[in-house]
Parts: sequence; C-alpha cells; structure tokens
Amino acid sequence: MRAALAAAESRPSPADRFNIDREGPAKRAVKLRALQQRFQKLNEYCDEAAAEIRASLERSPPR
Repeated sequence: MRAALAAAESRPSPADRFNIDREGPAKRAVKLRALQQRFQKLNEYCDEAAAEIRASLERSPPR
C-alpha cells in the first residue's frame, strides 16, 4: 500500500498533466499577436490578388 502511495505521489497530478496554460498568458498573447499579423498580411495579399483579377477581367475584351 505504501509503495502505491509513493508511486502516486511521484506522478504529476491530473491538474498538472492537463494544464494547457503552461506557457503563461504573456507568451500566448505574443503568439496570438504574431498570428494576427500573419493573417492580416494574408488578408491584404488576397485583397490585392482579387483586385488584380477584377481589373484584368474588366480590361479583357468580351467574347
């Protein structure tokens, strides 16, 4: 019985095992800001590409 208790004490608790906030809010905030910037750049790129496609369609002669 004592061996089982000792083994249980050496393992991490379920709260520690499933704690998703190991990095801390500050590190996650930095990662989220970086993702936001990447998505903003991607959105700008898509907007520019769509504008170029629209402009090329308007310039092309009708068939």
